[in-house]
Amino acid sequence: MLDFYLISDSEGKPKPDKLDNLDYAGGLESDIYDRLVRKGIIDSRFDYYSDFRWGNQLVKQIESKANIFNRDSDVIKLKEIIDKAVNKEFGLIAFGD
Repeated sequence: MLDFYLISDSEGKPKPDKLDNLDYAGGLESDIYDRLVRKGIIDSRFDYYSDFRWGNQLVKQIESKANIFNRDSDVIKLKEIIDKAVNKEFGLIAFGD
C-alpha cells in the first residue's frame, strides 16, 4: 500500500521526521496506482515503491487530469486523497509500506 499524508508546501524538509504530525489522506494499492499511471493521470517518474512528494500545484494538476475520468473507479479512489489536499491547499507526501 502506498500511503499519502497531507503536508504543507511550507514544510521545508523533503521528508518529515515523524508521520505522527501529518494527517493521513488515504492509500492506493499497486494495481490501482499502475492503472492511474497508464491512464496518464500520475506521471511515471513517481515510482510506487519509492517515497515521493507532490506540492500543492502538482496536486492541482493531477486533479485536473483526474476530472477527465471522473467516473473511473481508480480515479474516484485517487480523488478521495487529492481532494483532501486541495481543500486544505496542501501537498501530499507518499510512503510505501
